[in-house]
Amino acid sequence: MHVLITRPIEDAEPLKARIEALGCRVTVAPLIEIVSNDLPVDVVAGATGVIATSRNALAALTASPALPLAIKRTLYVVGPGTASAARKMGFQDVVEGAGRAEDLVPILTGKHGAADRLIYLRGDTLAFDLEAALAKNRVNIAPVIAYRSVAMDTLPPDVLKGLETADIDVVTLMSPRTARIWSRLVLALASPVQLSGLTYLCLSGRVAEALGPPAKADKVRVASHPNLEEMLALIKRLAASSKAE
Repeated sequence: MHVLITRPIEDAEPLKARIEALGCRVTVAPLIEIVSNDLPVDVVAGATGVIATSRNALAALTASPALPLAIKRTLYVVGPGTASAARKMGFQDVVEGAGRAEDLVPILTGKHGAADRLIYLRGDTLAFDLEAALAKNRVNIAPVIAYRSVAMDTLPPDVLKGLETADIDVVTLMSPRTARIWSRLVLALASPVQLSGLTYLCLSGRVAEALGPPAKADKVRVASHPNLEEMLALIKRLAASSKAE
């Protein structure tokens, strides 16, 4: 089974090794490039806590002189992957959500009020407006753009060839934006490609919805929980099924 990983390169390489260990061929074709912004030393000064909804935000913080101050604060993250990365950076007090930014809303609402100052390290695009959701519960957060995500304009030649020859079996999609970029790029192709045989593995229902026309209902699989382990479980089941055929 040939699996296409569309994650940014920093996240794709570790995932590639884990999928290859399942006996699959893997091609990495990032649809988004992550560019970290400079974070000033005082970015978390006076903060009650810090929120990071992706490891990309933590990567930007790693390169910042603000890190020594930040690791003394409570850090709120979306799931186990981000939590693990945060602890390796030196964070001791890490509060972990269930895998999505919206899952942090009840956690933060239960712990903080209008008097607190929470810093939200985020990207330039959002799948979920955490700031607006918390404002309804009188929890105010100060967003800081820690990184930018730049969409790719074309698919790599090896991916195009794989689509033309029906050599790619599975496409992994980890965010709504990535799904929209994939849809835009394949629908704009001038040369004929084989899409009907593809199976799309989506991190969440929102990702599957964002995919749009390229997907067929019987060719979309959604992780039971929005985390990497569940995506790997999906791949493992598909790989076992393909070997049995």
